[in-house]
Amino acid sequence: MELNEGNALKEFDAATRSLTPYPSGFCGKGIVICGGGLKYFPCAWVCINRLRDLGCGLPIELWYLGAREMTPTMQRLVEPLGVRCIDALAMPRDRSMRRAGGYQLKAFASLYSSFEEVLLLDADNVPVVNPKFLFQTPQYRESHAIFWPDYGHLASDREIWRLTGITYRHEWEFESGQFLVDKRHCWPAMELAFWMNQHSEFWYRHIHGDKDTFHMAWRKLGLEYAMPQTPCYSLECTMCQHDFDGRRIFQHRNFDKWTLDDPNTRYAGFIDEDLCLAHVEHLKNLWIDRPKRDFDAAQASASVKAIAQELCQRDWLYQRVGFDQRNMSFSLDGRIAYGTSVDERGWNIEERHTGPALGIYGKSGLTCLLVQKSTTFWRGRCNTGGGVPIELWSKEA
Repeated sequence: MELNEGNALKEFDAATRSLTPYPSGFCGKGIVICGGGLKYFPCAWVCINRLRDLGCGLPIELWYLGAREMTPTMQRLVEPLGVRCIDALAMPRDRSMRRAGGYQLKAFASLYSSFEEVLLLDADNVPVVNPKFLFQTPQYRESHAIFWPDYGHLASDREIWRLTGITYRHEWEFESGQFLVDKRHCWPAMELAFWMNQHSEFWYRHIHGDKDTFHMAWRKLGLEYAMPQTPCYSLECTMCQHDFDGRRIFQHRNFDKWTLDDPNTRYAGFIDEDLCLAHVEHLKNLWIDRPKRDFDAAQASASVKAIAQELCQRDWLYQRVGFDQRNMSFSLDGRIAYGTSVDERGWNIEERHTGPALGIYGKSGLTCLLVQKSTTFWRGRCNTGGGVPIELWSKEA
């Protein structure tokens, strides 16, 4: 059934009536992280290592979507840290995903993880303290669920209230970079949230991603949840969350992921940043067969595609300032078509909060990261060899 504004409430009510009883087979407490692929595995690596640094011995499940997101090497890297890797696409037919994506995976993984009590952490979330104590807080023991606040409130005129048949409440939106649930008590709401995520093509038009599918599910079923009163606090590119005493416990670096091939920006106020960066460097040295991030037009935004097309339509002069220069051209499949060397084989464009950045990659990873100064000129520095200035000039300029 395809949902629309006309049938959404009817189908939502039907889904609510068809929820299943809590099944057997789950046990214990544990942490669930969704984080495969070149973009999210380094983030998960930092999160997992910081948990272990802080003395957290809870078992961890790292969920991913298919073999492209998790190689045998990646699994071998995290297994000594007490991590079990689970391919969501290889689950039994009765536990399968209708829509398999990053947001949807969080609801699926938390529902079907082996743990009865689940702390879900986004891969790019960095714990500041050992979070095991959350399972023993009076607020959790009473409500069986903790959610954390986002920046805003769902307004009374939002269509989501009518589409779900839920009476409006002036309360915080959920920020699902972390949540804690006891599935034995919360199973129906978890199942209903998962159903909403499986129809994300409709529901995500009215709420942002997975986060308020949990909010709506809990309210639809009349279940209680606990939420710390301290508002979400912002560092640059990071959302900080707190415990019930107002102490910072999570730093969700959701706008700037940890990366192995580009410089990682430092942000004022980020606790234990040096330790996180040390884990990034450690992974860089361990994961020597990692894929390189070449441009993928299918995954690029419209603005990045436009920049990429302009880049590939021109012939360029690639200069290592003070050393040498050569002609270079780019192909839309992410390869350097002309002017390649061991250090210049592929390329990618990323949108950063400071503007578009052109990464050029070689055998050893990132060679240089260039900032666009105009449509005909890019400039940056070599990532190795003392930071030699690099300039890319259009030959038609």
